[in-house]
Amino acid sequence: MNRRLFIGSVAVATSALGMSRKLPAAPKYIFLMIGDGMGEAQREIAERYIRMKYPKRDTGLVMNQLPVRGKMTTHNISGGITDSAASGTALACGQKTVDGAVCMAEDLKTPLRPVAYDAQEAGMKVGIVTSVPVDHATPACFYARVPKRGMYYEIDEQITPTGFEYFAGETLLGRKKAKGKTSPDELIQQGGYQLVQDRVGFDALKNGDSKIVVEHDLGYAIDGKQEISLADLTAKGIEVLDGKQGFFMMVEGGKIDWSGHANDLATNIHETLAFDEAVAVAKAFCDRHPDDSLLIVTADHETGGLELESAVPDMVATIDAQEFRGQKYMSEVSGWKKSGSVSAETACDRLVKSFGLSSIPAEEAAHIQVAVAETMSDEADDTRAPEIQKMYGKRNAAVMSCQHALAGQAGATWTSYKHTLVPVTTTAYGRWADRFGGDYDNADIGKRLKQLIQS
Repeated sequence: MNRRLFIGSVAVATSALGMSRKLPAAPKYIFLMIGDGMGEAQREIAERYIRMKYPKRDTGLVMNQLPVRGKMTTHNISGGITDSAASGTALACGQKTVDGAVCMAEDLKTPLRPVAYDAQEAGMKVGIVTSVPVDHATPACFYARVPKRGMYYEIDEQITPTGFEYFAGETLLGRKKAKGKTSPDELIQQGGYQLVQDRVGFDALKNGDSKIVVEHDLGYAIDGKQEISLADLTAKGIEVLDGKQGFFMMVEGGKIDWSGHANDLATNIHETLAFDEAVAVAKAFCDRHPDDSLLIVTADHETGGLELESAVPDMVATIDAQEFRGQKYMSEVSGWKKSGSVSAETACDRLVKSFGLSSIPAEEAAHIQVAVAETMSDEADDTRAPEIQKMYGKRNAAVMSCQHALAGQAGATWTSYKHTLVPVTTTAYGRWADRFGGDYDNADIGKRLKQLIQS
């Protein structure tokens, strides 16, 4: 055979080989990652922080670098501001419902079907991962059905019947409602699941292990290095679930929402970064499986009505001045007040120093002084000034005033303590990512995932 004919034969053979390689119609690996309470502003302020803190890094948040971007509405079935149960149900089931309902229709009687069960029926393994308890509203929406999200024990009873391979989160809330009933520990063990509650047991988990419940308190990222992080839970989930069957994994950053309710910007940024570290773990896996992976990063709603001004040059120093989440300082203030050994003036000086607010404008400093003085008051009744009561409600006004001042120094303003109707951002990565671009509603996430899995 001459050289030209030989080369032509090789080319034909190579072409035929390429033609015979058929790409899968549906993803083998699906990550649905939900930043609870994470609006566009939360993503942007964390992006600013990480770029300023590490200017030599090529990129900011991994989730913000994903190539496909969409904008998503989050209202509940009546068109009002949603809670996490109604929004979680929309994301999981592709159908809207009323606030408080976990995978139940508006009548609170008709059960809805989470996409995780579609994945299981398609032969995929399933993982439910969160930085909060797995019986909390958002994660519960991917496996349980109850008319009220506060039915934690009833949600716990539905963990093992799922047959899902991997659950991971913090201490179950149902423990507090288990008096006179079979304990959650026993429910898990009687259901044939392995309960893992420490780092040694967690590290021992390996590929092929199945029916696992990891229950370990992660704490808050701002408070110091976590023994087990959300990224660790995600990486272990991949290790355990990976195989020929593929998997569906829901991963939630639940404390983005909690710190939003608290109007605690520094804590919110650190929780968003901790969530993004988990996104990075998922993306790295997808990079190793480019033909059959899908990564979706979204939110169930926005929390706190966070609004941003232009970037502030010394933002990093402002955020880093707060060493712990606001709740720690609230506990300290309560202790000072109870002991009676700390004057309002001393308390104010300590808080201003703790939040790095010594150089704030005189008007803001005066406001903090008033808030601290009224918080430290010994009066049994709430005699705080009306504007203080209106601004902070029953919250610790001393600490809240400092948190709001810190946010202002960082170019941000909290406008609410609750969820809002602000549309949230979705980003996606993988062969099927383009299905999640553009403008759509949260229920469309569930619908489109179901269509993909069933294709």
